[in-house]
Amino acid sequence: MKYRCCINSILWAWATASDRGALSMETLGSLIILVSFAAFILGVVNAIRPQAWMKVRKRLVGLFIILGSMAGCVAGGSMMPQAPTSTVAAAEKSTPQAETAPAKPAGMTQAEFDAVWSQVKGKMEQCDAPLRRAGEAVGTGDVYAAFTPVKAAGEACKAVWLDMGRIEIPRSAKGEVKTAMKEAQDICENAAYLKMEAMEQMAKVLDGDARPSAMADLQDKLERGKTLASGCWISYLGAAGKADLTLPEFEEAAAAVKGQAK
Repeated sequence: MKYRCCINSILWAWATASDRGALSMETLGSLIILVSFAAFILGVVNAIRPQAWMKVRKRLVGLFIILGSMAGCVAGGSMMPQAPTSTVAAAEKSTPQAETAPAKPAGMTQAEFDAVWSQVKGKMEQCDAPLRRAGEAVGTGDVYAAFTPVKAAGEACKAVWLDMGRIEIPRSAKGEVKTAMKEAQDICENAAYLKMEAMEQMAKVLDGDARPSAMADLQDKLERGKTLASGCWISYLGAAGKADLTLPEFEEAAAAVKGQAK
């Protein structure tokens, strides 16, 4: 009796859905699966023990009911909506990309660049500070008082020239960034060398070598040293740009210019 009530409830739900016009393919598929499931239970019961109230006397009938219910489940399942192809494809593509995406190599950091630039500035100042003192001494017109500071400036710039190549370029600097860093270091090294030569030549002039050629050579070395000194920081500015970094002094100068413009 309880099985008959179950079937009647299913048929009533089906009929109600049909009357309301709401029997879509999805609803129909769901009802077929539900009816097939109920039939499967009845088939199993009759296969074990034929039910007199259903007028079933052979277990074979129960087996047929089971087979029919399985076919009904397949038919009902075919009516259910499938997942959108685009959604499935997107899910399949997203996972492999997330797993196989190559890690982007990290380049030279701002902290690493600042550390190198700080060393370069420190070295260049070890040459420039004695140069300023030598210039002040020469400006007095006293060749005897100027000779010693000029010699000292030459020695200081020589030490800087020898030490500049010992500044290590960060290992994280790769490709054109590494090349730019090396070129900038070479320019600063050459600037220190020319300043050393200029001071040595000035010492000779102060020591009595007043030939025009000696004076011209001194003037040439002073000008070239000045040009390379400017090229030193400009080259590091270019290297910073290639690494998408900044040169602190340039940023400060740019900010000052903007402030004056306002």
